[in-house]
Amino acid sequence: MQSIAYQVHRTRERMRLRLPDRRHDEAFFADLCEQLTALPGIVEVSGNPSTAGLLIRLDPTQAQDPRLAIAATGRLQIVDGPPPLSPGLNAVRRAADRIDRSLEEQTGGSADLRTLAVLLLIVLAMGQVLRGQLLAPAASLLWYAFELLRFVPTIPEEPEPRQRPAAQHLP
Repeated sequence: MQSIAYQVHRTRERMRLRLPDRRHDEAFFADLCEQLTALPGIVEVSGNPSTAGLLIRLDPTQAQDPRLAIAATGRLQIVDGPPPLSPGLNAVRRAADRIDRSLEEQTGGSADLRTLAVLLLIVLAMGQVLRGQLLAPAASLLWYAFELLRFVPTIPEEPEPRQRPAAQHLP
């Protein structure tokens, strides 16, 4: 039986796969690691059954895509992207997306859910600072706020409108 493996990360020297359907299947991971290590272009394979993760170290000098060799074993079907969220998390994600769209519409695009989360974390951090809780909670909340900001794409500033040359009056 072929298992679905989600490719969540890939560089020239390594590839990380997730096999959520095989979580906690120690025998499967041990056998798979042994089988994949024997393939050309693969240097080392380590599996973690408790996280359903597979780390494959690749030979960067090999030109052939290792996914072809892995697929040829008939053990894995490799799919790009992270595994799907659980149904409960999908519902939360859809609700958050609806709130986000609504906020953007109501504010004309000037605020979204991430903006509110950053502001809320900063306000909570300031509340902790005022209570004298400087190190752990305030620092953590500020850290979370700035981590959220780090992933917000920067929007280029709008260029200044061109000034029209002053009208010249002809004699």
